[in-house]
Amino acid sequence: MADRNNPDFLSASTLKGDKVINAAGEDLGKIEELMIDLRDGRLAFAVLSFGGFLGLGDKLFAIPWQALTLRLHDHAFVFDIPKENLEKAEGFDKDNWPITSREWLSTVYGYYGYQPYWQIGMPGETESERMARMGSTSTDRENPDFLSAGTLKGDKVVNTAGEDIGKIEEFMIDLQDGKVGYVVVSHGGILGLGDKLFAIPWQAFTLKIHEHAFVLNVSKETFDNAEGFDKDNWPLTREELSRTYSYYGYQPYWQTGMAAQAGVSAAMPVESESERMARMERERQAPLVGTEEERKTQQERERLEELRRTQEEKISQLEKQRMESEKQVETERERLARLERERIETERQAQAEKQRLAQLEKELQEARRQEKMESVTRLEEELRSVQVQEGTRRDRLAQLERECTEAQRQAETERQRLAQLERERVEVESQAEKERERLAQLERERAEAETLIQTKVMAGREMPDFLSASTIKTDRVVNAAGEDLGRIEELMIDLENGKIAYAVLSFGGFLGMADKFFAIPWQAFTLRPHEHAFLLDIPKDVLERAEGFDKDNWPLTREELSRTYIYYGYQPYWQTGVAAGMPRETTQPQRTARTERAGPLETAEEVIARQEKERIEQLEKTETDEERLERLEREKAVAERRERKYH
Repeated sequence: MADRNNPDFLSASTLKGDKVINAAGEDLGKIEELMIDLRDGRLAFAVLSFGGFLGLGDKLFAIPWQALTLRLHDHAFVFDIPKENLEKAEGFDKDNWPITSREWLSTVYGYYGYQPYWQIGMPGETESERMARMGSTSTDRENPDFLSAGTLKGDKVVNTAGEDIGKIEEFMIDLQDGKVGYVVVSHGGILGLGDKLFAIPWQAFTLKIHEHAFVLNVSKETFDNAEGFDKDNWPLTREELSRTYSYYGYQPYWQTGMAAQAGVSAAMPVESESERMARMERERQAPLVGTEEERKTQQERERLEELRRTQEEKISQLEKQRMESEKQVETERERLARLERERIETERQAQAEKQRLAQLEKELQEARRQEKMESVTRLEEELRSVQVQEGTRRDRLAQLERECTEAQRQAETERQRLAQLERERVEVESQAEKERERLAQLERERAEAETLIQTKVMAGREMPDFLSASTIKTDRVVNAAGEDLGRIEELMIDLENGKIAYAVLSFGGFLGMADKFFAIPWQAFTLRPHEHAFLLDIPKDVLERAEGFDKDNWPLTREELSRTYIYYGYQPYWQTGVAAGMPRETTQPQRTARTERAGPLETAEEVIARQEKERIEQLEKTETDEERLERLEREKAVAERRERKYH
């Protein structure tokens, strides 16, 4: 009996990624995708990748659902097929899926010895009658017979009036017969039901494939009164789901199959083994016709493959640099050990000299007592010689200690550089992985992107007036020469007037500034929308001397931000009203006081000059000579840039 430990249904997302084993328990691969028949909501086939088994690691294989046996508690599927049959199976490339029509799928079913599910239950039916019953089968990519669960997940759900009521959250698969037991819809909040999920029979939907939408053919009143379920209590048995089917006016599919099962089995035509093998051979040899769209797709794949090779070459170069750095670190370690040995030997010699000096002092005292003036003179000369030698050795020991300290510092610098190279290598590998994921995603996004671009061109909106902050984030930033500087990490909003106070940039290793963020006024950017990039036309020397901030200490007040605007040669936007003589109302006591001190007749330049003077006076109280010299250099650069900008 089904319960939550042995459910009738599992989500498509749960089944994806499960491992596949053979009858001997050997690990063959894993489930890559589940393909849904758009006509009747059945799980048409599973897409398997076989890892390195039999050298099939670079291909995917379509497998009938009936050929797989689920071991629920092991998160595994058993695929019991002879090794020689698997070696001869026709797979397809990960980047070049075939046109998955029912005609194509029938050859797959026939190869593995299964009758296609759409032919079951039609005794005595001819091929022409079957085609008439099925309707015209799609053989192009614009109107496919099957789509993956991952592609359909997230599509919007609308009612018959076209109103948006939610989106597709999941497809629940009936583990017994491979049908979509129900579709999980999250409500969009239009009826105040946004915190619940709803189980809807597949038959209640009409798919609009080119709009990425499902039409729910249920009245508004029926859906308003439907019982949903929370995220931690999904229907997992047919008994629970039976009430849902009845509520929406549909007969549960498992009851329909039971009523017709006896008649279907009795009327099924029997195909001999020789006839089945001949049919399979004809279907296997059927030629595939390429299209112009496939050629364009192949060109795009080749471009992305070239990009992948470039990334791999960069990773190889970084690996060579890392190995070279390791060799240098090892050399420094050996040099440090040699210096340490020399220092120990010098200390030993110094100790011996100290002992000899003590002995000579004893002899000198004894000679004086014996009034042997000649011995006293000789011993005094030896004592002075020993003292000179001891001074020389002390100087040498100090020199060795300084060299040891310098060697340790250089070794630490090399270790830090090695760590930096390792972080850059990991970042490049991460980017390469993202490019590989983007290659797989590109095929699905292409049709949608072309439709969106065409819609924008028809509407005459080549350049948008607005963009979301999430769209701008991670866009790259380039200089006037086209060099990649870094990317947009965040946009900071002024809470008082809703303006973009500044953009947060990370320079990604440019000019050695990878560990810091930089606040840049919004006016300094020029958008390149079709390149997903921003132009930052600021001289290289200005960026090198710019003050950044670490990840835990962001500028959060206008006073902190004012110095940034002044440094880049821009007037702070909140002081524009002061410059025009326009009083600005505010409810914040601190800003009111600052306005009263400035006086109603002060210009923006006077306000900036006064604030800068106060800041410099405050700095002069605590800054060192070196800090003062650096500040004067920055102020000189700002003055020169202002002169070039305004004259």
